[in-house]
Amino acid sequence: MSSLYNTSDHHHPVVLAGGGLSAKIMALCLHHAQVSVQWYAGQAVPTHRDERTTTIHAAGMKMLSCLGIIEHCTQPIWPIYSIQVSDADAPLQQDESWPLDWNDQNAPIAYVLQNADLNNACDTLLAEQSISALSSQIDTVSIANRTLMTSSAEENNFDLLVICAGARTPLITQAGFKIKSQEAGQTALVGLLSADIPASHTAYQRFLPSGPIALMPMDSETYSLVWTLPDHAAEDILSASEEAQNIAVNQACGSMTGHLRFHRPPQRWKLAPSFVPRIASPGVVLAGDSAHSLHPLAGMGLNLALADAATLLDCLIDGQKIGLSASHSFISSSYQRKRKVEITAMTAMTQALNRLFSRPQGLARLTGGIGMSLMGRTPLMRPIKDIAMGGILSRPHLFTGRLPQN
Repeated sequence: MSSLYNTSDHHHPVVLAGGGLSAKIMALCLHHAQVSVQWYAGQAVPTHRDERTTTIHAAGMKMLSCLGIIEHCTQPIWPIYSIQVSDADAPLQQDESWPLDWNDQNAPIAYVLQNADLNNACDTLLAEQSISALSSQIDTVSIANRTLMTSSAEENNFDLLVICAGARTPLITQAGFKIKSQEAGQTALVGLLSADIPASHTAYQRFLPSGPIALMPMDSETYSLVWTLPDHAAEDILSASEEAQNIAVNQACGSMTGHLRFHRPPQRWKLAPSFVPRIASPGVVLAGDSAHSLHPLAGMGLNLALADAATLLDCLIDGQKIGLSASHSFISSSYQRKRKVEITAMTAMTQALNRLFSRPQGLARLTGGIGMSLMGRTPLMRPIKDIAMGGILSRPHLFTGRLPQN
């Protein structure tokens, strides 16, 4: 099997742009596509404390295990068997029921992994498989001519360009795609919390008028926090004392998890969700945040990126079976068709939930609250849970735990 490598030739069947976690996973998938790839990752960004976690659904875990990523993780991977959701304005107490409870005692609904650990595992596997990236980046691209210019002043030709370089890369618009901003003036505060009641395998999410707040257990003593707030409210909490920060997060979460305490001051992540109506055209595909930058309330960001990488691998293998090169429009059109439903559905869902439940008291919020309570008691719960576990709206081979066969 050919490996992903860099070549001095100025023509490349596949070019990968991006250096983040999604791009690393894409590189590992392209390694199995039997096509040479030039990877432009750009200069490495100085590392900083990253206390974010990633929630991977069950199908995504099969993919990461199949690729060999999970075996290189060194930190605990915590299974989630229940996700409890509420839009009650008053914090729920320990003896109160949640209006929406997704649970499965037979198999985990999802798993919580630490971002830094997942990144390190990918780096280790990439090195083992001799997959490396160039430190230069792509500055400009012409899809019509299938050419690109790098930051090192090199001009190259390509058959297929895979843009996996984040939501803010100018390559998206240079490649002819339109971006619809869905920014709502919100900031996410992320951090680690200790609880005086041992954490179980249940995740919690509350939709407050100020924005959703989610607690994901990382081990028996620690929760990962993602707290969405208006920009000004987030700034107030960041500038407050440690005691005031602890008071604020306990007021927002209630007593379901016991008293919470920040390990360190929370970090700020400006939220700028966007929607790209079309993510592929002849000669270029978008993946990861370049294709879909979601609000984090559903925890689906990296899961969608996993489906992107696995689907593109399927498309390339399918094309090879009928004698098509990476340049053929079959590749991009198949990718667009296979990814459209899930990306559109998840984008619409996260935007609707954020707007419907995270707003001041009023008729829309009251109606939404009734809807949430009813949903928890309807047959709709099963298909929704199945979709959340992955492999329903998108069904690449890797989501079944196996590589596509050439």
